Amino acid sequence: MSTRPALIMIVQLVASLLLAAVTGLAGYRIFETALKTAQTENLHAYIQVRAEREQRIFEDARRLNRAAGEEFLHRMDALQGQSVDDEFDRLFPSFGDGTRRSVPELFDGAALPGGDFVFGVGAYLGDGDAMTEEQKRRYLAAFHTVRSVGEAYLGTFTNLYYFTADSRMVMFAPGREDRLAFYRFEAPADFDLSTDGDDDLFDLQANPAGDMHCTRLSRLLYVNSGERAITGCRQPVIAGRSSSGAFGSSIEMTEALASAVDLPPAHGVNMLFDREGAVIARGPVAAGEESRRQYAVDPATIIDILNQDPRSFGVFATPEGSGIIAFSRIPGPNWVFVSLVDLDSMRKTARFWAWSLFAVVLLSSLIFAAVRALVLRSYPPRKEAGSGEEVAALTEPA
Repeated sequence: MSTRPALIMIVQLVASLLLAAVTGLAGYRIFETALKTAQTENLHAYIQVRAEREQRIFEDARRLNRAAGEEFLHRMDALQGQSVDDEFDRLFPSFGDGTRRSVPELFDGAALPGGDFVFGVGAYLGDGDAMTEEQKRRYLAAFHTVRSVGEAYLGTFTNLYYFTADSRMVMFAPGREDRLAFYRFEAPADFDLSTDGDDDLFDLQANPAGDMHCTRLSRLLYVNSGERAITGCRQPVIAGRSSSGAFGSSIEMTEALASAVDLPPAHGVNMLFDREGAVIARGPVAAGEESRRQYAVDPATIIDILNQDPRSFGVFATPEGSGIIAFSRIPGPNWVFVSLVDLDSMRKTARFWAWSLFAVVLLSSLIFAAVRALVLRSYPPRKEAGSGEEVAALTEPA
């Protein structure tokens, strides 16, 4: 009989532990799911806002190139049937090596017939002495387009140029440190202006809609010091069923790359991938994380997943479940903006509340059992009249 209270206490303790453990485990699952869902929703909203921000500069470049293309076609229509030899020879004389270059006044500043003023323009026309009348009209139209449209957008872009696949170009870039001297004076007669992506840019089968393409990041050739990365965003001019060249602008990306990966989401880090899948910018770990915190997801793994995802932006979990990745594709350069959020902090929060729930349930259960035992000891249940013991006593012989 003496072991019965101890046995009851053990049973009550085990039952309390089991109840608290089941409640805590269920609470952890609920907390983790709720926090992960909230994190995913927040990240989805975050990537949409960041996508608009990171694409803005390329949308501006697209508007610039489109405006230049429309202006160019209007000027080409106005020049049809006109003789342009005198004006062309005056602006782009023979350089003596088979090429034509712009006269120095076009960059230094000069008045044009009709009272207009030109500045900041340089041109290199490979094999310029062999240009046809139609080609001369094209480059005169391009000259007037880059100087007028480029000047209108000068507060946003530092340059605007027109080029064709035959190594000829005219550029408006008044702020260039080299004053376009390479193209105006130094470039050899066989200089090749083509860059990566030119074939696809002008190929109407590969680029039927005339979409804007951007080059790979490269260093400014005319700057002797410092790390200054640029990309050239070019858009072809489609006239009928053929390409009439392309307009483009060189965009310095040094500061843009730095700002692109700032302000990461909570417990996250931002990264920018180029079209080959290389990391071209990576931001610091978000505030609140250890300075040496390393996110274990391999960038190659991220790119492999993105290559199989057709969406322009979205959110998905990492293969091992350690984090959540949000991404947004940037048309033009074909870059991908990625935010990687580590879930360890979220799981720590879920564990904290699960353990708190476990402790509350266990403590409540033990207190309830103790109070119940105390009540039963203080107020034992009464035996009803006619109980078995009384009946037995009445039936016993005197």
